[in-house]
Amino acid sequence: KVLSIRKALSIQAHPTKDHAEQLHKSFPNMYKDPNHKPELAIALTPFEALCGFRPIPQIQEYLKKIPEITQVLPQEALNAFLEDGSNLKGVIHSLMTCDKEKIALSLQSYLSRLEKEDVNTQASLLFPLIQRLQSDFTGDVGCWIPYFMNYIILQPGQAIFLKPNLPHAYLSGDCVECMACSDNVVRAGLTPKHIDVPTLIDMLDYTSYTKQELLFVPQLEDENSCIWSPPVPDFAVVKI
Repeated sequence: KVLSIRKALSIQAHPTKDHAEQLHKSFPNMYKDPNHKPELAIALTPFEALCGFRPIPQIQEYLKKIPEITQVLPQEALNAFLEDGSNLKGVIHSLMTCDKEKIALSLQSYLSRLEKEDVNTQASLLFPLIQRLQSDFTGDVGCWIPYFMNYIILQPGQAIFLKPNLPHAYLSGDCVECMACSDNVVRAGLTPKHIDVPTLIDMLDYTSYTKQELLFVPQLEDENSCIWSPPVPDFAVVKI
């Protein structure tokens, strides 16, 4: 299908085939089928997305500059992460399960502070993006997630492959999206839909990726065509 996104879609991941079968068996009203849902998104316009966790040093640097985040996190988990990069899962769990009022107040305080900063400081701290997310999803914990996940702007023709358990969120732009036949989505923020934080926290891939590692490059078949062929048997996409 072709997606045209104005307002950010949820922070989410899709289960493996085995996990999808378990979720469907245990919670058939929430997880409607037993299939996995790997996805391929090919940009048609400049396309914004969050995808995979950032390299640990990048996350640490942001946290050191943003006391409004660190003040809502347990100090023991935070200090361990800042010291040696361990327990990213624990930090994400603490953030995603934090009191909603604390999250809302921390976002409000942070954006009020950033409004007074110079343009370069605002850009380095992703102010335009955070401000937009806060406008669309006021007080949502997902507004903090760009400091933990890679913020990618795909150019037309570039693609990302969203394997099982890889956290992601589409933010804006047009893309061709191809996926396995399933509706299994585990969400945790930037959405009014049902969220399942415990399941998402347990299943996520906490590997750190660079932006370059996340780009999915097609193979040239001949002078007139190329193919995006993900490591799943469900689909491939050919451009002629």
